[in-house]
Amino acid sequence: MCNSDPVTSGTGNRAPLDNALAESVPAESATGPRRRRFRIDEIDAQWHCAIIGTCLTLAELKAITAKFDITLQMGPSGYNLHATIVHLASHDHRIAKTLTKLLDRRHGVAVSRAAKVTCDAGVRAMWSQAMETGDIAGVLWAVMSHPATDEETRKYVFQDIHMLSHQVGAAARADIQHLSRLEREKSALEEKLAGLKEQHLRAVAERDETIRTLRRRLDHAAEEISRLSKAAATARDVPRLLEQAALLQQRLADTASRLTESDRQKVDAQEALEDGRRRVEELERQNLAQEQELALYESRILSLLTPAVCSEDCAWECGRLDLCGRCILFVGGRNQQMAHIRRIVETCNGVFSHHDGGVEESLNRLHGLMGRADAILFPVDCVSHSAQDAVKQLCRRWQKPYIPVRRSGLGAYLAALESVARTAPPAPLS
Repeated sequence: MCNSDPVTSGTGNRAPLDNALAESVPAESATGPRRRRFRIDEIDAQWHCAIIGTCLTLAELKAITAKFDITLQMGPSGYNLHATIVHLASHDHRIAKTLTKLLDRRHGVAVSRAAKVTCDAGVRAMWSQAMETGDIAGVLWAVMSHPATDEETRKYVFQDIHMLSHQVGAAARADIQHLSRLEREKSALEEKLAGLKEQHLRAVAERDETIRTLRRRLDHAAEEISRLSKAAATARDVPRLLEQAALLQQRLADTASRLTESDRQKVDAQEALEDGRRRVEELERQNLAQEQELALYESRILSLLTPAVCSEDCAWECGRLDLCGRCILFVGGRNQQMAHIRRIVETCNGVFSHHDGGVEESLNRLHGLMGRADAILFPVDCVSHSAQDAVKQLCRRWQKPYIPVRRSGLGAYLAALESVARTAPPAPLS
């Protein structure tokens, strides 16, 4: 229930952002119930970093510096731009006024919706709903500037924003670490391939020299046979000459055998070199796929954390992921990722369903979940082979589309969801 205590604006000492979670919050003056929303310079400066960093883009901040001819003393980096605007928000009334107007205009829908809320409890409920849907940027400004919001609620909201940034960063780091491992493996294989090439060149050179030597011996042996044959015609010691001829014939056979073995070794070396080249090409393809997947992940995470400003009838023109109400069944995967995946699916207009792949849940439960699912996703690196076989058999029986996800990273899941979204949506029930 909403109380009738007046809501006051924070006018105490401005604490730095590092003390945003401190237990003591500056006291507010109270002269009666506040009706007007807070300007950004009326909100305690310790919350400015979260508001400006979450609710405005770097392009909008650059436009403000250009409008007021602001010089960035520490250089034109994104961090210095952000830090400068955060500082001026509490020290320059003109910039604070411009920031407030820009925030109100950019997040007008959320501000209008928040105008119907009359108490701090309602403000918290509005924020909790935004955290569930992932549409937080506009609601963050609407909540922070609402006349009924007190400092405890602002601290509560800031804690959520702070932890959300850690969660998104941790997921991104996992994909970056995997990409780094692939880069190291690629470098090792390239080094190994270079060694194989050098070894192959040496082997070819040795083989060519051996062939030249053996051919010289063959020529010499042929000359010797010719000489002995002529001598045998007139010599009395025919058995001895015949024995020498037989010996030379054996040497010729041995030489031919060695030539055959040398040719076989050459073929083996060429095959090994070709195998190494194919492996490097495969790793390069995997590396490119990982880079594209990471870029997709970063783009999609940003789009999910930024409220859509397009109209409802924009369909696919805006490029946002739309599952069109599909029910997506995830089989297997890491339990700690499921909350993030659920939020992504539901934010993208989908219905989330999950089965742990037989770790604790019975595989028989898949029959019930399969009937409601429009598409089935399972990570091949985080679900048993028996569960994969069961999913594939059920999908073929139910004629359901399924996508084996190469690994259990959020980026791979996003790529799979985009593949589902590109297919035609399920026909409505008649």
